[in-house]
Amino acid sequence: MSRMPLPADRLVQPRLVGYDPTHPRPWLERIAYTLFFSALWVMVILAYGAVPALFRHYGWLSTTAGFLIYAAVEAVFAFLLAAVVALILIVVLRKYLGKVQERVGPMHYGPAGVFQTVFDALKLLGKEDFAPKRVDWLIFRLAPAIVFVSAFLLMVALPVAGGWVMADLNVGLLYIVAVSTLGAYGVVLGGLSQGNKWGLLGGFRAGAQLVSYEVPLALALLSVGVYSGSLRLSDVVEHQYGLWHVVPLFLSFLVYLVASIAELKATPFDLPEAESELVAGYNTEYSGMSFAFFFLAEFVELFLLPGFMVVLFFGGWHGPLFGLEPGSFAAGVLQSLYFLVKVAVWVWIFLWIRATLPRFRDDQLMDLAWKGLLPLALVGLLVAAFLRMFLEVL
Repeated sequence: MSRMPLPADRLVQPRLVGYDPTHPRPWLERIAYTLFFSALWVMVILAYGAVPALFRHYGWLSTTAGFLIYAAVEAVFAFLLAAVVALILIVVLRKYLGKVQERVGPMHYGPAGVFQTVFDALKLLGKEDFAPKRVDWLIFRLAPAIVFVSAFLLMVALPVAGGWVMADLNVGLLYIVAVSTLGAYGVVLGGLSQGNKWGLLGGFRAGAQLVSYEVPLALALLSVGVYSGSLRLSDVVEHQYGLWHVVPLFLSFLVYLVASIAELKATPFDLPEAESELVAGYNTEYSGMSFAFFFLAEFVELFLLPGFMVVLFFGGWHGPLFGLEPGSFAAGVLQSLYFLVKVAVWVWIFLWIRATLPRFRDDQLMDLAWKGLLPLALVGLLVAAFLRMFLEVL
């Protein structure tokens, strides 16, 4: 990228804290991204590995009080992990969009602008959480909480390493469908409760889009369950030793990829909050922490949906252990690193799609769901069933 000229007569010069946009230092950005990834890795180790191991080691889970304390501590760490994920992904998105559009992105706060999101979070904490007079107050306040709790609950079922999962549910695939549907209700209610035509249109668009794309998404998840013979996510990962599911279930993978981008409501599927048409769509009237909850949930899902993609189609945490004993804490640490690297690759691909593709029209959006993805999802389900029968015969 060429240097960005700054006019000599500029009245307000930029506040430079460790970074000069006229002298780019890419190595500083790489160091910042490495520290971001390391912080995320540490939080994953603490939330999914260290805390459960500590409680099991001292036998605290055998008592009701110990279990309740464990649940509370895990909830706190899950919230902190969600906050760290959102802070990292927001600044990464801004910097990546800047690179694509040939600008520098955030640059004023911290080395390479890496503290920009921290100051944005502090700004939202200090803003008034205003509600217009015409809103349905109860639903208006509940909607952001529903959306955030939906993303928060999905973290419970995400396995990041062998035995490292907050709740290893035997119906994990169905749990994903149920909880993601809960988030759709929050978005729709948030738009409809505002007494505002932009929010109303955004809510209608969100309802149509999310319901339409949850059908092929659920069929793609069902295809994985049929082929692996289990709805438990840890069993799905174990079934991929030797061959990742993306090979035999490639059609289901494509359906999941497109439908998950639509569930994120990001470009090219950002019709529910299209700035050029609806101001901000379903969150037009939200401010302060209510808006922050919508924003936080969106970026937590940007981590979780690629995370579940890795679990379902790309072998989860599988990788060489270099002599470490499977099931040990050291092996879990290494497996969580494999998992996060795979997730980081797919997060970058999601951002790449967001930065390059134009927005669909409303009719194109619906046609893609019902005339394109739904038939492909049904074919993928049939392929999964046939392959399962073939494997049982062998």
